[in-house]
Amino acid sequence: MNSDLDRTLDSLVESFYDGVIFIENDQVVRVNSSFSRITGLKEESILGQRIDDLDGETHICLHTIQEVARLVKRLNRSVTSMGKLMQGNEIYVTATPVSLKGPLKYIIVNVRDITELQFLKEEVSRLMALYLSTPEEARISQLAGDEIIAENRIMRGILDMVARVAQVDSVVLFEGESGTGKEVLARLIHRLGARRKGPFIPVNCGAIPETLFESELFGYVRGAFTGAAKDGKPGLFELANGGIIFLDEIGEMPLNCQVKLLKVIEDQEVMRIGDVKPTTLNARILAASNRDLPEMVKQGKFREDLFYRLYVVPILVPPLRERREDIFPLAWHFLRHYNGRFNQSKTFSREIIQIMESYEWPGNVRELQNIVERMVIMSDKEILEPEHLPPSIYSTGADNGSMIQVNGVMPLAWARETVEKKLLSNALALRGTTREAARVLGVDHSTVVRKLRKYGIRPGNRQS
Repeated sequence: MNSDLDRTLDSLVESFYDGVIFIENDQVVRVNSSFSRITGLKEESILGQRIDDLDGETHICLHTIQEVARLVKRLNRSVTSMGKLMQGNEIYVTATPVSLKGPLKYIIVNVRDITELQFLKEEVSRLMALYLSTPEEARISQLAGDEIIAENRIMRGILDMVARVAQVDSVVLFEGESGTGKEVLARLIHRLGARRKGPFIPVNCGAIPETLFESELFGYVRGAFTGAAKDGKPGLFELANGGIIFLDEIGEMPLNCQVKLLKVIEDQEVMRIGDVKPTTLNARILAASNRDLPEMVKQGKFREDLFYRLYVVPILVPPLRERREDIFPLAWHFLRHYNGRFNQSKTFSREIIQIMESYEWPGNVRELQNIVERMVIMSDKEILEPEHLPPSIYSTGADNGSMIQVNGVMPLAWARETVEKKLLSNALALRGTTREAARVLGVDHSTVVRKLRKYGIRPGNRQS
């Protein structure tokens, strides 16, 4: 074969998702990178070796490859056999003779990871069901577009509420932990409402120094104070005219500014510092807080009258740990975004998804987004594995990485039952249904049901 044909063949083989091995005169002459991804074996460990010299005793997959190659030589036809990898994944190995004149010289071996493909099929089905299964889901997807991922029932209700309040000018107060996506929901109200053509002015009340708070929000006239701009300056409320002003972390607002904000809400007028007449406003006010505002009212740290002015339409955004159904769709959404941004083609392994879905995510959606971006940038592999996660989420250390600690000795049968009971209870508490518990444990649904019955564990009142 000429060099151009060789390069074309190499490029074609490398593009295959399945593992591919070329055997010429019983010697391995080509191996694609997918073979290494599937089996964990490096190309150089088998390249150039005779097929009979491969270490089939240590690596079960190599033993299966040796068997199908021998059968092809004997039968002179394509042969398929099922095998297993060391980590337990099932594989199909197909060896095909290349028919040329004379004795058999070439064999092509194809290695397909059935477990991985089945997992991908399940995830694709889950995502398709999310976006296409019911009219309600299609409507919510159309409303949110690519801005918000919501498979969780509570989040779907929040999106429906956001769509409703976007059509009126009522004050909305978003409550919830930092990083849950309160500003994203506020921007969605802006996009869906009549003020979409006006400005959206986000204000982080926790980032403005107390001495500058009043001048930043309400503005000032010429000569209002030493150091003031000679022509004065409009405040952020005036800049939001015709649109929306979003007051994030409003619990950090100083008490003296709370009085003035209350008047702005009531009168839709703002008085610049040093001015003698108010300026009429036409801005909608949205607010958000990660603090317990009712408790702050009791402690005298937040004005009660302002609280009730803000508390017209309260929307409580749940933390990510309470909407675990959204973790994988969100992670996949961020992965696609950063793959495109950094010209990468990374994907998730099944193991890393299970760990991400089990993690508590104290930083919520913002933490998940930052970690996915970091993995896309820092990982030198196409498939993101658990070891690519930060140590705070996953540790590979001998002591810290194990979720099971053994401090004594007991019969193996007892130990097996103890661990199974604990894992079943944890999976049910985490996922809520026996089917979801089976998925996260990596077993059949019937296995979970049978073992729950065996150990007398009740899955609760939720429908399974």
